[in-house]
Amino acid sequence: MIRELHKRENITRAVIFGSRASNDYKYNSDIDLAVYCEGKLPPGLWVDLDEAAGIYKIDVVGMNSNLDEKLRRRIEEQGVEVYRRG
Repeated sequence: MIRELHKRENITRAVIFGSRASNDYKYNSDIDLAVYCEGKLPPGLWVDLDEAAGIYKIDVVGMNSNLDEKLRRRIEEQGVEVYRRG
């Protein structure tokens, strides 16, 4: 997944949130991923990340989109950073 994020130059950061971040997941739990980027989410990102995640389902949320404030706050407070463009 990190490789797929790194391929896109406008992605600056990615954070896992939800059950995977809180260590409260089951073997078949999905991966909730919040993506920070300059501009819009790159086309095809979700498909490429889904393939990279293998057997796990992945849900991608763009942090630059019109996100519910409650969800945004939860991601920012409880999320675990997994990628930052250096």
